[in-house]
Amino acid sequence: MEITSENLTNLIFEIINLLVSKIFNSIDQTIYSLLDKITFIDENLVESPHFIKLFGSHSEPGIIMICNSLALGVFIYYSFKLMLSYLVMSKIQSPIQFFFKSLLFIACMNACLWICSEIISLISIITKTLNTLSEDLFGCDISFQTFLSSLNNLFYKNDSIYNLFSFDGIIKSFSSIGMISLIFTYSLRYILIQIFVLLSPIAFISLLLENTEFFFKSWIRNFLSLLLIQVFLSFILLLSNTFQYLSNPTIIKLLYIATIYAINRANLFMKELLGGLSFNVNSNLSSIKSR
Repeated sequence: MEITSENLTNLIFEIINLLVSKIFNSIDQTIYSLLDKITFIDENLVESPHFIKLFGSHSEPGIIMICNSLALGVFIYYSFKLMLSYLVMSKIQSPIQFFFKSLLFIACMNACLWICSEIISLISIITKTLNTLSEDLFGCDISFQTFLSSLNNLFYKNDSIYNLFSFDGIIKSFSSIGMISLIFTYSLRYILIQIFVLLSPIAFISLLLENTEFFFKSWIRNFLSLLLIQVFLSFILLLSNTFQYLSNPTIIKLLYIATIYAINRANLFMKELLGGLSFNVNSNLSSIKSR
């Protein structure tokens, strides 16, 4: 059989399509399930024995013991500042106000792991409620696995062969590459949430003094922004479940492209809405900035 340039070109295209198809199938089998685990978190994230041990308590070594020592340092600092105010006739917050603020915020500091766990649990309940709504209305849950299944059903009807050099192939490539970026982005979010929980005792201690209250405001804004992203993603994926009722396949494909783009930009949209961190993983980590 004579090998023509056309046959050689077709053979190269088939090899490329086969290799890329295997790569994307491998991505589909691993990335999407991992995304569900690290994106839709609950209180178990901060209730593991190792995390609780790191957090410690007022009687056991850990973050809380260090912060109780910091609270004592704040009392000493306020005492000196109060005595100095009598000498130079400067105005500071009254001892009674400081005392009651200290009782409240030190109690919150020692219970901050429970407080953070309850906030995370509330966000998880909202996410699960949206998931139940999706199951009742559309018969499918809210997850990246479901999104993948809908995507593959749309692009690979009747067991069609993957073709990188087609409109469907380009969209499928875009979705898989976008999900690879997301796995790093939301892994970083997963770690950042734990870091902000560890910083929560310091945030509550900062409320004792008027000139350090800004730290708590920055902490709570960033912490809530990180958590609310999964609610925002739930709404995006809930909306994507309605695409199955549209009749025009081209419009459905374009809407899926828009959905993938919205998923990739979700944390930036949340930053614009609430402020907080932008944690998209690009070529380097210098893109992490705080508003």
